[in-house]
Amino acid sequence: MNFKDTLWPNCQVTLADGSTVKIDANQLHNDAIDNWKGWSCEAGMSRLHIEADLTVYSGECKNDILGNLSDGWTEMKQLTICKRERCTGCTDDLLVSKCINNSVL
Repeated sequence: MNFKDTLWPNCQVTLADGSTVKIDANQLHNDAIDNWKGWSCEAGMSRLHIEADLTVYSGECKNDILGNLSDGWTEMKQLTICKRERCTGCTDDLLVSKCINNSVL
């Protein structure tokens, strides 16, 4: 993939060579380059999703069930491992920090 800076960036991608590119998160989804299965992700630490039945998940992607607001839920204190083939396409989830091979977030 040939990344280039976009006019209205809302996230930053660090490439294998260490360089960074500022892009719009939706570009990651629209170009189908949002497959982070097996990567470490901050979903659940920096982003939660709460359903109408009060079930709490790590992110819109619902990667992990954290519990229920009425019965209690567990706050995530460490990165989760992505279980999804692709990110949900929700810009908020796309903006959550992710890394592979213990790279710095």
